[in-house]
Amino acid sequence: GGQDYYLGAVTDQHGRTLRAPLSFLDLDTTYRAEIYRDAKDAHWNNNPQAYEVTQQTVTANTVLELRLAPGGGQAIRFTPVD
Repeated sequence: GGQDYYLGAVTDQHGRTLRAPLSFLDLDTTYRAEIYRDAKDAHWNNNPQAYEVTQQTVTANTVLELRLAPGGGQAIRFTPVD
C-alpha cells in the first residue's frame, strides 16, 4: 500500500472542461481513481444532484479530462493498486 491522494474541482454557473495532469502522483505507482463527477444532464438550476461514480486505473503520466457541469464539480480519490 501507499498514500492516497485527492483532487477536487468546482466551477461557477458556467460549465467547463479542464485537463488535469496527474504528475503529482508517485512515478512508480499505479492508482485506482474513484471519480465522483457531474452526470451528463447535471445543471445547478434544474438538476443539481445528478452525478455518477466511475473508476479507472491511472499513473503519474495520465492526463484526465474533467467535464464540469454548470454549477458543478468533481472529486477524485487516488488509491495505490497493490
